[in-house]
Amino acid sequence: MGITTYEVMYIQARDNYPYNVEECIEKLQYVIAADNEHAGAHYLMGQIYEEQLTDYKQAEYYYRMTLYLDRDFAPVYSQYATMLINLNRIEDAYKIIEASLRVPGIKEAKMDYLKGLLYEKYEMYNTAIDLYNKAKLGGLNNEFISWMDGHIQRVKDKKALQKKLSKKANKNKPSTSKKKQKAS
Repeated sequence: MGITTYEVMYIQARDNYPYNVEECIEKLQYVIAADNEHAGAHYLMGQIYEEQLTDYKQAEYYYRMTLYLDRDFAPVYSQYATMLINLNRIEDAYKIIEASLRVPGIKEAKMDYLKGLLYEKYEMYNTAIDLYNKAKLGGLNNEFISWMDGHIQRVKDKKALQKKLSKKANKNKPSTSKKKQKAS
């Protein structure tokens, strides 16, 4: 069985993205019209709606359609989870990340990184650092490991700032004993 015309069009669409979005969309529309069950075409259309048009509802529609068509289409998980994190839909993102861990070929280090972002958003900094370190262990190139080091440093800086601000806030609060003395 050879490669069909619509599969060739999908490959061309992928090659055009993000450099020639107009041609990419045209090819994707052809692919989806010819084969509405092509998970890759739905995924790429979701990316276009997310990244180029900032239409997150449409992007989510296409990401969900991708998952409906092929639960094992690994690239959709990190893209979809990242979008949900950016939209502060933390619980939804967590569910997508957890589901991804059952997918063959998923990049677990990337998913650990995304979990780290979730915990960082919740200001659970120690857990975030642990997850970034776990992601480093799964990293297979120096760039990714350096990238995780940057995230770890940022979280450590946030922890230090949080501690400093907390001390400052406590310093500026009048103590209860001073209040009692003034009341007497």
